[in-house]
Amino acid sequence: MESTSYSVLIIEDEYPARMLMMDYVMNYPELKLAGIAESGDKANALLGEKKFDIVFMDINLPVINGMDLLRVHHSKTTFFIITTAYSEHAVEAFDLDATDYLLKPFSFERFKKSVEKALRFLQEGKQTQPNTSDTQIHLKIQAESAVFLIPFPDIQFISANNKSCVIHTSQKDYETPKLLKEIEEKLPSGQFIRIHKGYLINLSYVASMRYDKGGSYTIQLKNEDETTLPVGRSYAQSLREALKL
Repeated sequence: MESTSYSVLIIEDEYPARMLMMDYVMNYPELKLAGIAESGDKANALLGEKKFDIVFMDINLPVINGMDLLRVHHSKTTFFIITTAYSEHAVEAFDLDATDYLLKPFSFERFKKSVEKALRFLQEGKQTQPNTSDTQIHLKIQAESAVFLIPFPDIQFISANNKSCVIHTSQKDYETPKLLKEIEEKLPSGQFIRIHKGYLINLSYVASMRYDKGGSYTIQLKNEDETTLPVGRSYAQSLREALKL
C-alpha cells in the first residue's frame, strides 16, 4: 500500500541553509520536495500558482520578506513553519497561524517535531467538515512568554484560576492570562462543555458522572490522575444531555 506524501515548499535565500533544509526534507519519508524559492517574489509566485501542504520559510528574504508572505498566504490548509535566526517575529507569526517557529541553527530532531505537528494537523484537518467556515483544529494560547498551539484532542479540561486559566493536557499544563469565557469561545461546542463556573471539559475524557447525596454531581475523567471535578447544578442537565444519560 502506497504511503501518503505531503508536498513541501522551501523558501530560503541562503545557500547553506537551503541545502540543509533540502537534506532534512528528503530524509523524512512522508515529505515530498515540490518547490524551492530563493526570494520572496519567487515564493509569492509559487504560492499563488500551487497548493503546498507544508512551507518552510525564512523571514529575511530578498524583495518580499517572509512575514509579508505569511500575511498574504496564511491559510488553514497550508502549514507554515518559520525558520529564522531572529525570535522577535514569533508572536506575530503564531497570530497568523504559523505552525511552528524554528530558531537557527536547529537539529534534525527539532525539525522532526515541527513536521510531526504539521502532519498531525493535516491528518486531523481531513476529518473536519469541508463546509465549516472555521476549521480550527487547535487552541492558540500565550503562556510562559511563548505561544502554543494545543490540538483540541489533547485538552482534557480547563480550569479557572482567578484572572487566568489552566489548560490541562496529558503532557503538561499551560497557564494563560485569559478568562474561562474567552477560552470557551474558541473551543468547538460539540467537543467541549462548561460543567461549572470554574471548569470546561473535553467530553471525550468523561469516564463517569455521579450523583451525590445532597443533590450535587461530580464527574471522573479518563486520565492518568482519574481527575474528579464538581458539576454545577445549573450545568448538570446540559451535561447529561451531551453524554446522552
